[in-house]
Amino acid sequence: MTSTRLLADLRAVRRTILVANQKGGVGKSSIVAAIAVAVARRGKRVLVVDADQQGNCTIRDLGVKDSDEGRSLAMTLQYGSALEPVRDVRPGLDIVCGGKLLAMAGTVVAGAEQHGIDPRQNLLVALEALVDSVGYDLVLIDSGPGDRGVLDLLLQVVSWLIVPTKEDDGSIDGAELLARRYLWARKNGAQVELMGMVLFDCNPRAVRRNEDTLGKIMDLLEGTGIEPFRSFIRQDKAAALDARAFHLTAEELIDYSPAKAGEATEEAPTKKWSRDTEPLATDYQKLTREVLVRLAAGERAKESV
Repeated sequence: MTSTRLLADLRAVRRTILVANQKGGVGKSSIVAAIAVAVARRGKRVLVVDADQQGNCTIRDLGVKDSDEGRSLAMTLQYGSALEPVRDVRPGLDIVCGGKLLAMAGTVVAGAEQHGIDPRQNLLVALEALVDSVGYDLVLIDSGPGDRGVLDLLLQVVSWLIVPTKEDDGSIDGAELLARRYLWARKNGAQVELMGMVLFDCNPRAVRRNEDTLGKIMDLLEGTGIEPFRSFIRQDKAAALDARAFHLTAEELIDYSPAKAGEATEEAPTKKWSRDTEPLATDYQKLTREVLVRLAAGERAKESV
């Protein structure tokens, strides 16, 4: 089934996918940006919520120049105010920005009960209102690695969870910690479901090593009935450097020439380091299709209950 057909088949309003791992640097922001851009380029409306105070998805990946540095999301959590996304950072793609002002969010969440605040309900109501008013087809949330309180809150709001991991033990440990928070959330009534885990920044030729890592992932998923994503994201340091330098995804970089675009600045160099980003772009496209397949299947399963 083609990605276009899959997109046409998706109907539910609240397709909220959280991408999370309790370790940083495992590809969360890159995956969120790549999937968001891929879906938006195929004619759908997408909302990204950058819930990371580092704001990498906002600034580095999507190149938002007028970011509020997380103010809107922080105000929503504390006061229940409306979410104010930056519109059309790509055609059909809006983003609620992340950034340093989200540093207060953890404090708000931690002291919520004491101060009579319900940040979960605040976010849920504001998110549903925004999705209903705009008609987004997909919502992707990028989470920070550090604040457990905010992570627990997000797990109570979203419908689906994707966990990226690298092959190193630190990343696997972060995924395991995240799995524990997921199980805790489910035990406490959250409706979130684990969509799968994806191997990021791997060497496609290191077959045995990748199989070993996938074995560790399978051990983490044991008893859940969930398979790891068959798609993986290869290591391509040159493309990763270019993506952050030009604030483009691997798919967007394929035909991009900074010299022709006339956008060479002190921040954006005049040349790309990568010769060919198509293999990396293909990885992200395959992952996007697989996410849409699992999302569609999950929605059908929920409708049949």
